[in-house]
Amino acid sequence: MAFGAFIHGYAHMRKVIAVDGTQLSGKYEGVLLFFVAQDTKTYIYLLAFCVVDKENDTVWGFFFEKLKVFVVNKLELCVISDRHVSIANCLIRYYPFVHHGVCMRYLGENLRTYHHCTNSLYLYYHAAKAYTLKEFNDYFNALKERCPGATTCLEHDFGFEKWNWAHFPGNIFNVMTTNITESLNSMLLDEREYLVASIFNSIAHQF
Repeated sequence: MAFGAFIHGYAHMRKVIAVDGTQLSGKYEGVLLFFVAQDTKTYIYLLAFCVVDKENDTVWGFFFEKLKVFVVNKLELCVISDRHVSIANCLIRYYPFVHHGVCMRYLGENLRTYHHCTNSLYLYYHAAKAYTLKEFNDYFNALKERCPGATTCLEHDFGFEKWNWAHFPGNIFNVMTTNITESLNSMLLDEREYLVASIFNSIAHQF
C-alpha cells in the first residue's frame, strides 16, 4: 500500500530510500516490509509498505515492481538495506541504475560478531564516514593492522563502494544506515500482533 499523499510527496524527498522488514508476532506471523525516505529536514517519510509471508526473491520482486509506479529507476536514486540477498537480487532486476549501499550499522554488528573486533570498531565507523580517500585510507589501514580479517571482508566481500562515503558513487546525503526504518519499527511495536487490516489502518491513522 502507498497512499496518494505519499506518492505526490515523494517528488520533494531526498532520493535515498531505506528498505527493511520486521517480523510480525500475531497468529498468522509474516513480515512487514517498508520503503522509507527522508525530507530535506531529515524527517522520516514513509513511501510504501507491504505484508508478506516471508522474505524471498518473489515477494521483494513484487514490492519493487509496485514501487516502480512512482519511484523511477534513475541514476540519482540510492537504496540502503541490510545484506539480504533477495533485496540485492531484485534491485539488479528492477532498479539496475540505482546505487545500492549496505547499512553501516549492520556491517558494524557483523564485524563485532564474526571478527571479534569490538575494541577497534571505532576505526571502522570513522572509515565509513570519511569523505576523502586520504582520510579513509588512514582509518582503514589502522583497522587493517588490528583486524586484518575484518578489513579483508570489508574490501572483498562487501566492497568499499557499499559502505564508505568517499567511494560511494551516488549522493547518499547523511543516510548511512537503515535507522529510519528502525524508527518506524519502534512506532509499530504493538501493531505487530494485529491482524493485517488493523496494521494497515493503524499506519494510515499515524501518518
